[in-house]
Amino acid sequence: MCDKVRVIKFLHCADIHLDAPFTSLAHAAGKPSERRQDLRQTFIRIIDIAQKENVDILLISGDLYEHNYVRKSTINFVNDQFKRIPDVKVFIVPGNHDPYTAGSYYRNFPLADNVYILTQEKPYFEIAGLGVCVYGLGFMDFYSEKPFIENLTPVDKKAINILMVHGTPDMDIGNNVYNPVSTDELERLGMDYIAFGHFHNRFEGLGRSKNIYNPGSPEPLGFDEEGDHGVFVGTINKDNNGNSYLDTRFIKLNKRFYLSMDVDVSGCGTDEQVIKRIEDAVSGMDTESGIFCVNLTGYIEQGYNIDLQYVAAYFDSRLFYLKVLNNTTPDYDFGRIAGEPGLKGLFVRKMLSRIENSRDEHERKILTKALYFGLEALERGEVECL
Repeated sequence: MCDKVRVIKFLHCADIHLDAPFTSLAHAAGKPSERRQDLRQTFIRIIDIAQKENVDILLISGDLYEHNYVRKSTINFVNDQFKRIPDVKVFIVPGNHDPYTAGSYYRNFPLADNVYILTQEKPYFEIAGLGVCVYGLGFMDFYSEKPFIENLTPVDKKAINILMVHGTPDMDIGNNVYNPVSTDELERLGMDYIAFGHFHNRFEGLGRSKNIYNPGSPEPLGFDEEGDHGVFVGTINKDNNGNSYLDTRFIKLNKRFYLSMDVDVSGCGTDEQVIKRIEDAVSGMDTESGIFCVNLTGYIEQGYNIDLQYVAAYFDSRLFYLKVLNNTTPDYDFGRIAGEPGLKGLFVRKMLSRIENSRDEHERKILTKALYFGLEALERGEVECL
C-alpha cells in the first residue's frame, strides 16, 4: 500500500427481496404483482443514486432476490442495471434468502464484470489502486449458525477495510441460525465500516467504534416495517496514521409505506358509519401509496355485525390496500342494566346519574370511560382499555 490519504465513497443497501411472493396480499387481485414491480423500481432508483452520487462501490448486504421465486428474467434485469454503472464496483454478500448454494444464480449466471460475490470460498477482495479491502460474511445455505470470522485475513491497517455481513448482531434469540455475531467480535476485526443486512428496519452507529450500519429494506415488506426506508451513502477517509473518519447519510427511497392504526367505531350501527370513521382516519394521508391495516375498536350497537368484506371492498378503488380487523365489543344496554338488582345495576345507576349531572364535557368523557371500564371489570374480572 502506498502512503497517502485514502478516500472511498459507497452506497450501502440490503434486503431488496426481488420477486418476493407477497403472499399476505394474495387475496387482493394484482397487488402482489404491483409490489414486485415496486421492488424493481426501487432497485432502479438505487442504481440511479449510485450514478448521481458518483460512488466508488455499491455494497449489497444480502437478500437481493428470493431464491425460491426469482425468475431468470429478473436476474437479467438486475445484471442490466449493474451494467449501467460499469465504473462502480458492486459487492454482494449472499443472504439467507439468496444463499450461495449449488443452484444459485450467483454461481451459474455470468454477472457483469464489475460485480463481485463474497463467499467463504472468496471472502475478500482488494481494490487495486484504491487501498480498499472488502470482506464478506454471507450464507452458503439457507441457514448459518456460525459466521466464519476466524477465516478472515488480518486487515492491513493502512487500508480502508469494509466488512459486509448478512446476520444478527448481538441478538440472543435461542437457536439463532442467521449468522449470529457480537459487536465485540466485530470490533476486534479493525474494520472501518461494517455493512449489515438481514433486519428490515435500519440501525446505525452500533459498536464501540460506531461504524456498524444496516439500512434495512429499501422498500418495506410488511406491517412490522413502518417508517422511512432507503439506503446509506457514505464516505470513509483514512490518513497515513491509520485514523479512519466515517461520514454517512440516509436517503429515503420507499415508494409505499405500511401503517397500522386503531379506529374507534363506538356507537356505529351500520357499515356505512364504520366506513365514514375509516375515511376520516386516513383523510389527508397518501392513500395511493399506503398499505393500511385498520383495527376496529370500541363499542358497537348490540346485534350489529360488521361486514368486513363489504367495508374492505369499498376502499378497493380508494386505497392501494386495506386490511380490516374487527376487535369491537357489543355496546351495553345501560337502561336495562340500570334496572337490574345487585352491584352492576347499582353501579350503572350511580354512574349515569353522575354523567347526567356533570356540566363539564371533559369530566363527562372521563365518567363515561369509567362506566365502561367498571362494567368490564364487573363482568370479566379485567379491563380492556379503549
